[in-house]
Amino acid sequence: MSSARPERIKSIRPLRARLDRHAAPVSSGAIEVGYLHVDGVRLRYARSEGTGDPILMCNGIGANFELLMPFVEALKGRRIVLFDVPGCGQSEASLFWPTLRRYANFAVGLLDALGHSGAFSVAGVSWGGGLAQQIARDYPDRVQHLILMATSPGILMVPGRLSALLLMMSPIRYFSPRFMARNASTIYGGEMQGHLGRAARYASKARPPAVHAYFQQLYAIFRFTSLPWLHKLKCPALILCGDDDPLIRPSNAYILAALLRDARLHFIRGGGHLFLDMQADETARVIEQFLVEKTPGAKR
Repeated sequence: MSSARPERIKSIRPLRARLDRHAAPVSSGAIEVGYLHVDGVRLRYARSEGTGDPILMCNGIGANFELLMPFVEALKGRRIVLFDVPGCGQSEASLFWPTLRRYANFAVGLLDALGHSGAFSVAGVSWGGGLAQQIARDYPDRVQHLILMATSPGILMVPGRLSALLLMMSPIRYFSPRFMARNASTIYGGEMQGHLGRAARYASKARPPAVHAYFQQLYAIFRFTSLPWLHKLKCPALILCGDDDPLIRPSNAYILAALLRDARLHFIRGGGHLFLDMQADETARVIEQFLVEKTPGAKR
């Protein structure tokens, strides 16, 4: 049995990082926020109003879905479903053997519990890009579009800068906004270069995950590669990559585009690892164009 307690968020209020894990407000608009139990774990979700099949958004490692709200607001008119994975944001932490297939079951189970039991598109950023690939593999009859942002085929990838990768091995940036702001340019590059105020604003929207949940996600991605089966995915794919991302080198985007059957590759100029947030309007424009062109019968 699934239970939901949605609430409407109608006002914009400042977001502050809180180590006590109190709820941070979600941005404005017709956004439904609630909780559902999926496979015995209480997950927090957000759902925007819109038309067409839903877009399931998969977030980066340790991240809460507030960090995706600038993009959700920019992609107007689309029905988008976001969620916090177990132990992140305000979703319940749980002890389970972590694999991306297990996370995929949580994500699609949430969609089903929300009444979206048919076709959907899946989009993933960074760690969530690996999850999106796994979902597309496990649910080929339902996934209509695959959108991959700032991501790679998994552990077998062209590695990013060592300084950035080492800082990603720990969730400390989520516990210390000062640490995140001070190291944002090293970790994320691109739009964060020389912009401490921008980094501080991003850090203010983040909330710390459960420590063991962060390492569950690390363990899952360390055991994941899509290289042997990417060529089998039939749905149209869009690969987006920043041209100044220290974590995901552009070579990985080329690899994804070469292996996927029906792929389009687009580079975000000046984009770092967080272009989805920092260049939300441009990212939304490219994705909207892709969805229209790759959806039969859609209005152009």
